[in-house]
Amino acid sequence: MIKSVSKITLSAILLSGIVSVYTGKVSAEDTDTSKSSTAIFSLEEGSGKLTLDSVPRFDFGKVDPAKIYAKGTADGKGLGSFMITDTRLNTTGWSLSVASTTSFAHEKSEIDGNLYFTPESFAFSTGSASGWSFPGTTITIPSSNPSVIAKSTGNKGTGSASVSDANLKFTDNTALVAGEYTSNITWNLATGTADVARASD
Repeated sequence: MIKSVSKITLSAILLSGIVSVYTGKVSAEDTDTSKSSTAIFSLEEGSGKLTLDSVPRFDFGKVDPAKIYAKGTADGKGLGSFMITDTRLNTTGWSLSVASTTSFAHEKSEIDGNLYFTPESFAFSTGSASGWSFPGTTITIPSSNPSVIAKSTGNKGTGSASVSDANLKFTDNTALVAGEYTSNITWNLATGTADVARASD
């Protein structure tokens, strides 16, 4: 009879251990597998800019003096392009103008004329590309009155317009001498604010 009781007691102890182990496996645990975070940056007031990064040059090569005396036209080419950057935060719109030029000059000889060119499509690599106007342009050489040749109402980023063809119609001259004749052209980029950039060729 004592042996039976011992067996029963031992069985109860073993069963209790099994129940304890099993109960530990199925107990509920708190879990948290999702977290959130933030990404952030800031824009400082006045960190943007409006700049005239480049302007083209014009080359008409060798010109026959007879064409100048007859007030004829010389064909030439543009070298380079107009490039404008506008990354201002709250201001939109700009205008590009020719502010002043000088006669083609060499030593004491001066030659006047009308420089005509048509830029290719003015395209922005970033931002919008609407609201701009860049028609064919005639520059009177010399001229002291600013002439707006391009304008935009909302372009942002950096844009450029290459110039390939140009021609020069001669209008007046003094006594001609052999040599290289150069005219200085000044371009002005301006807005309705105090932001102004200038480049000259």
